[in-house]
Amino acid sequence: MGLIEVVEGPNAGHTYRFDRDELIVGRLTYCDIVVNQKNVSRQHARLLCSGGDYFVEDLNSTNGTFLNGKRVQSRTRLKDHDLIRVYNVTLRFRELDLTEDLPTGGISGSPSVGDERAVGGEMPGKTTQVGDNRSGRRKQNVEVNAYEKLKTVLEIHRTLGSTLDIDLVLPKILDGLFTVFPQSDRGYILFPDPVSDTFEIRAQKHKEEGTLAASSLGPISQTVARRVMSLGEAILSADGLDDAELDIGDSVLDFPIRSMMCAPLLGRMQEPLGIIYVDTNDPYERFHADDLEVLLSVAATAGQALEYAVAHQAKLHLDRRERELATAREVQLHFLPQTPPEIPGYLFYGHYASAEEVGGDYYGYQPLADGRTAISLGDVSGKGISAALIMARLCSEVRYRLATASTIRDGFLQLNDEFAKPENDTWFVTFVLCVLDNRRHLVSLFNAGHMAPICRRAATQEIEELGEANTGPPLGCSPGIQYDPCTVELRPGDLVLIYTDGISEAMNARHELYGRNRLLEAIRRGPERLEDLCRWILDDVKLFTQQHPQNDDICLIGFQREPERSVP
Repeated sequence: MGLIEVVEGPNAGHTYRFDRDELIVGRLTYCDIVVNQKNVSRQHARLLCSGGDYFVEDLNSTNGTFLNGKRVQSRTRLKDHDLIRVYNVTLRFRELDLTEDLPTGGISGSPSVGDERAVGGEMPGKTTQVGDNRSGRRKQNVEVNAYEKLKTVLEIHRTLGSTLDIDLVLPKILDGLFTVFPQSDRGYILFPDPVSDTFEIRAQKHKEEGTLAASSLGPISQTVARRVMSLGEAILSADGLDDAELDIGDSVLDFPIRSMMCAPLLGRMQEPLGIIYVDTNDPYERFHADDLEVLLSVAATAGQALEYAVAHQAKLHLDRRERELATAREVQLHFLPQTPPEIPGYLFYGHYASAEEVGGDYYGYQPLADGRTAISLGDVSGKGISAALIMARLCSEVRYRLATASTIRDGFLQLNDEFAKPENDTWFVTFVLCVLDNRRHLVSLFNAGHMAPICRRAATQEIEELGEANTGPPLGCSPGIQYDPCTVELRPGDLVLIYTDGISEAMNARHELYGRNRLLEAIRRGPERLEDLCRWILDDVKLFTQQHPQNDDICLIGFQREPERSVP
């Protein structure tokens, strides 16, 4: 008489009598030995008794039948103690003498397989579900480890509340989960990458190297991760190999898993911030609903801790950025004049206010070798850090060219050629240079694409826009450009104002611009003295915008020939 023993599988120890001509092993319920897994074919293998000999043959199954570790290619004779492998179930064939005592406890009392009773006190039926996940051992482990699980989960929660450094906390979460779920083979905590639309692994844990499970694991399924992130719901697959709906085998998972759990890290607004994932390759210790509840508890606390940690890191980053910008602002202000020039018979005024911490407007004064004074103002395209860097370079280039060129005109040409180099083609600079001869009271003016400086005549209160006909393109547009100056004479009380478009394009809450005409009118009717007039203009701009946020850098400078004093 033949006997089939289950030696590996959830029902290990159960025994079938082989006293018929044929036993069919397969997934379908009418098979004589049922292995309830989708990786097992409907009719996977056949065990035969013919002429007193026993045989095994594979029924063209997808994943094959193995005898003593070798794949069965044709009908093969069975010998006593041969091992037959069908997916994750190992059967041992026993050829018994009729006088030999039969095994007790696990063998069915009926002479046929169809009438046998399942092991463990289950109801009688035609077949035994070899793939049943809920073994007695599992139930005992849940009861025995309940206290240990609770203790570990509380320890995870305590760890989450002990620090705001998320990179220190995440590995400890996985260590705790591997204690709660000792069957785990892999654990991951992943955050979404908004740039690549993939997931970044922030923490991971595998079983010790050298184990069968750890040696055959790859990254987790993107389908599972995206589903958990999009729905904000946890996923449990009691048998990952058989869950076609989850499509666990997509692209990034090259090796099978037996069971997996994946839960979202939810913040206070219930928005998924990342995911926690664990899986196992153990066919006898799969995850169940009570395991998922434990994982959800950890994920809920971890999600809130993550949100606080991210907010804390953002604040630290913001504080650091604010400190860096404050330092950058101090450095930039050192490029600007700290005090006005002291030139007999002339008054000077300068005002600078960036729209952000740093900006791209520039002005400066530079004494020349021949006793004249260069007064310059520039406006770099854009604003913020990049514009501030160009502004710093403009400042140094202006000083260098004016100090080394043989003439002011040559220096202006060299300045344009420097900014017109190919590596500088992403930005440009509008620039005005006034060269004041305080002995002859003459001003020579070069203009590269900037708004014309405005001159107010003290005797007539007339307004002139200087050098409009001589204005060339901004610095950097094209090399080799010759800029022609215009020259004007300043009489007592006359003044010249130079400004950037942060004034003329200042905007109010109705999106109206301050405009050039309003500026000219303010200059015409403003106070006589330069400083009073400049403050008048700035106050008028402020009144016009009605505290609307400044949308561009503001720079206003001027110089005035002092009025003649009347003789008493």
